Amino acid sequence: MNLNDRLVTVTLSDCTEHDARCVLTQLGVADADRAPVHAAPARSVRRPTVWTSEIDADSGPTGAPGARSGSFTGPLDGAVEVTAQGSPHHVAMLRTTLARAFTVEDEGSVSGDQECDCLFRLTAV
Repeated sequence: MNLNDRLVTVTLSDCTEHDARCVLTQLGVADADRAPVHAAPARSVRRPTVWTSEIDADSGPTGAPGARSGSFTGPLDGAVEVTAQGSPHHVAMLRTTLARAFTVEDEGSVSGDQECDCLFRLTAV
């Protein structure tokens, strides 16, 4: 199995920066708690923000994402929509990791030949 087989693409949307950092830190994304912040100009039009990362589902000492947790794990400000795309086994591992810190609701999924695309809704436990 090569690295591409283990990667799960994670996309977070419709959430605060704090919540995005909480989720990414729980998934073991290095430096999620120190990512640069760009302030929008005062008169700008509000535009949607999306956070995305590729997670190595077999990383960490326990063989699962989230083996490393950081300072941003904790209560969420609101609901977070997470889309996870990858092999069914590795997306399930990612869901299990998220369920350790958050309430996870399955919002839907689409399966292909060797890949699935799942939508989860995360809320505080």
